[in-house]
Amino acid sequence: MGEMGWVAPMPLIVTGAAGLVGSALTRAGLVGLDRQALDITDADAIERMMDEHRPDAIVNAAAQAGVDRADREPELTRRINAEAVGFLASACARHGVRLVHLSTDYVLDYPAEDRLKESLRPNPRSMYAQTKYEGEQLALEHGAVVARLQWVFHPGAKGFFNHALRQMAAGETVRLVTDQVGCPTPASLLAPVLIEMARGGPTGLFHLATQGEATAWEWIETGAKALGVTFRAEAALRKDFQGAHRPARSCLDSGKLNKAWGLELPDWRSALQTVGASSDRIGHGVAR
Repeated sequence: MGEMGWVAPMPLIVTGAAGLVGSALTRAGLVGLDRQALDITDADAIERMMDEHRPDAIVNAAAQAGVDRADREPELTRRINAEAVGFLASACARHGVRLVHLSTDYVLDYPAEDRLKESLRPNPRSMYAQTKYEGEQLALEHGAVVARLQWVFHPGAKGFFNHALRQMAAGETVRLVTDQVGCPTPASLLAPVLIEMARGGPTGLFHLATQGEATAWEWIETGAKALGVTFRAEAALRKDFQGAHRPARSCLDSGKLNKAWGLELPDWRSALQTVGASSDRIGHGVAR
């Protein structure tokens, strides 16, 4: 085909590019738009972005992810986690753009369930969880893909995982919960799966997490060993801490996604070892 017949591929875009998942997707090649580049609470700004970038698909990783902050700033949290998702999903539907919206395991609270399936009725028990659930519904109403994630981390970046290891590396003892269970999931392993979801396939609600399960204690203990940080911790219970409600047990079942795309994340321990081995001296990065 001659040069005149060639059409450049349209980009895949990720919003919230400064966050853990957004950063991982940007490193994987997506066009990253942080809050300064795109305020998703501004419907007009979304339209301008559509005209400028003409995306084929968007992964929405933008969120107000502070669980405790959500209780202090409910209006801001709802504006970002719910209302803005409606703006973005509506614009994607009008422009024929595929949307993959990221949500959270916190919308489900079933401590007696071994693995949480998409068929469970949401029962959010915090302002953060409630607004994320509202965002899910707005995205699904406009034909988007919703991917629930959990316990996302990236060695050397921000977040609970690195905060705990930095404290330990500085010689401090960290209080770690032994009665809260989840699936620690590296952002770098999420990125290729989310890209495949953005490129095509079914729409609807899907869970995406590693296999196995861990308490916060087990997660950080394993991470410290993998990254060469001396483990210094004191056992605690969730009730010992103030703040918004967190599910006691929340392990997502990713079977539906595996069947749809033929993709599966490994056990959380193997996943953590993989990202630790492939990182550039993360242990030293954590210590800074």
